[in-house]
Amino acid sequence: MNVPKGEMVWASYYNADGDLCFLITSKPDRDSYFLYRADDGKLIKLGKSKTPAQLIEKFNVDREIGVSDV
Repeated sequence: MNVPKGEMVWASYYNADGDLCFLITSKPDRDSYFLYRADDGKLIKLGKSKTPAQLIEKFNVDREIGVSDV
């Protein structure tokens, strides 16, 4: 899976089976962050935000990977 050119990975989220589900990336200046869903060996961009926490909340990342039942 290739991270888009000019972006660096800040966080990777895996499910209980150890499968990669999401990545949070940013440009080196870290003025905005991008959330990608890992799907069949490809990265699908879901959104952009000023903070990783906003992306995690908006796209229910914790629930998607099985960390939260909320």
